[in-house]
Amino acid sequence: MTRPPIAFEPDLTDVVTAVVIPMDGITRRVVAMGVAVELWDPQRGTALPRRLVRNLSGHHVLLNEPADQDLTFRVVPGRAGYRGPVLVAFNPAAEGISRVVPLERRPDADFADVTTLVRGLIVRSATPVAEAVISARPSPPAGPQFPATTDERGVFALAVHLGETGPVRTTLHVEPGGGAARDVIVDLERGLTHVFTEVIDLDQTTTPQFTHQIRP
Repeated sequence: MTRPPIAFEPDLTDVVTAVVIPMDGITRRVVAMGVAVELWDPQRGTALPRRLVRNLSGHHVLLNEPADQDLTFRVVPGRAGYRGPVLVAFNPAAEGISRVVPLERRPDADFADVTTLVRGLIVRSATPVAEAVISARPSPPAGPQFPATTDERGVFALAVHLGETGPVRTTLHVEPGGGAARDVIVDLERGLTHVFTEVIDLDQTTTPQFTHQIRP
């Protein structure tokens, strides 16, 4: 007796459409845990019903979607101690399938792995200034720097890359997002956490007390 032929279903192969890579802005290491990524509809302000797969490397992968389109992703890193959510948009067919998203640590996050740190509080006439951006400009320059942003209390924690061990004259540039910017010039030492013991008032020109230095 002849047996009937057996029909096999064809193997299904997933096609990678886009890859979103959350990265710590200071260390440049992938943030593998505590980050969620959604495919986002920016017009409606809602997540689309497409699940992204997180692989063992911490990359978030969108599968089996047309690549030649503008895609927006919403990166939610709060559980990992980073500011967010962060929106990132790109066209995988035109710009490449991978997009690295640098994340900024919140002031209350763990900075134990940071060699040189500056902490302070930004105000304007005694009112805390949220969303002010602080960047470091050491002299001489020491490679790329990653800025910090104040939280709703006006608090910031800024990691600084220094190329020298002795006191390094550094300009802290404060962009408040409204009103005049301000520069504060301080001396930093590699391997220390530096703390402003008085507020940085954007309406003042004097340099606040900057005497408290501790090991991170």
